[in-house]
Amino acid sequence: MRVLFVGHGPAHVPWIIPLAWACRLAGHDVRVAVRPQCAAPVTRAGLVAVPVGDEAVAGAAAARRLDLGPGRLKATGASMAALDTDLAEALVEKMIAVADTLTDDLVAFARFWRPDIVVHDTAAAAGQVAAAVLKVPAVGHTWGVSLGVHCERESELRPSYARLFERFGVAPLVGPSVWIDPCPPGLRPPHGVRRADMRYVPYAGPAEVPRRLREERPGGRPLVCVTGGVTTTALDEVRDQVVAALREQGAEVVLAVTAEQARTTGPLPDGVRMVESFPLDVLLAHCDALVHHGGVGSGLIAVTRGLPQLLLPRNAFQEHWAHLVRESGAGSALPAGATGDAVGVAVRDLLTRPSYRERSRSLRDEIAAMPAPGRLVDFLEECVRAGHTDVPTPRKADRR
Repeated sequence: MRVLFVGHGPAHVPWIIPLAWACRLAGHDVRVAVRPQCAAPVTRAGLVAVPVGDEAVAGAAAARRLDLGPGRLKATGASMAALDTDLAEALVEKMIAVADTLTDDLVAFARFWRPDIVVHDTAAAAGQVAAAVLKVPAVGHTWGVSLGVHCERESELRPSYARLFERFGVAPLVGPSVWIDPCPPGLRPPHGVRRADMRYVPYAGPAEVPRRLREERPGGRPLVCVTGGVTTTALDEVRDQVVAALREQGAEVVLAVTAEQARTTGPLPDGVRMVESFPLDVLLAHCDALVHHGGVGSGLIAVTRGLPQLLLPRNAFQEHWAHLVRESGAGSALPAGATGDAVGVAVRDLLTRPSYRERSRSLRDEIAAMPAPGRLVDFLEECVRAGHTDVPTPRKADRR
């Protein structure tokens, strides 16, 4: 079986690596089509990358600025929130605009390589176009959140989506979709698309564990990771306050930063160390808690380690994840602009309230109970047998 994976932006690539490798280990041929800037992370993971599109053109479409808030959530019930309708629509249109810059290259490669199935990031609509042109199944793969390009019925067909297909002379994909979803049920908001559960396996690149992470900490003090993620400067304005509050509570602190962030970080106080461009999944294996910007990947990695987390979101996406974590009981969050005493109280709460760790471990157990990526290969094989117009429900595949 030939499996063509189609990625989206840099922060999305790690989500598809585990399933791509599961397909390789099952003996299938795999190619990973991504924008040129994402090719290096794919090849570093030992997979074959296919750069598609012009990076400058795709990057310009991806850089379209949207008002992400904060404050762009709407209440949808007692225990969850969602992006407001206008913002969600704008995000989907932005995804389609990026796809429009990639489809020519992607379809040309797909016609050359002839995959049997396309597994696409739910934000990468170009994968749906390639599948339609080749008349092979298309299966989505979420990036931890329930957002992406899909059309479940004719009444939902948007003109921009239809135009992606029209220039290739094929009908747009309309009908029940299936998304492979690694988010555990306890953190997953309801959504209309059918889901195929898959255990979340973090991947953030190769690493060597430094000696300082293998040494006993004096007095058994907790080690807390503080990070603003790899694509934002979200914590810059409050990081010093967070670090000071953690040190007042007797914690050791490790700052996880990018190379660019490292260049602008001044001298570190005692009890604070810094790691640069280090895989978060490896680092958190040695930590006791996480303070972060509200990134889905950062938060789910913390859950796989059973760690409590404090979130300091600065936009609507981050607020959405913070809301889900807070409602799950696995951590707490502070609103944008929180400073001083509020930060100190939240940090003390993070380190002293046992229920956060207990709930995070419960979510970790949910992840462990989900099918490993290798099990999802069976589902992809079932999809190929069913054909491009009859993607089976995950339950049908599970009964095989």
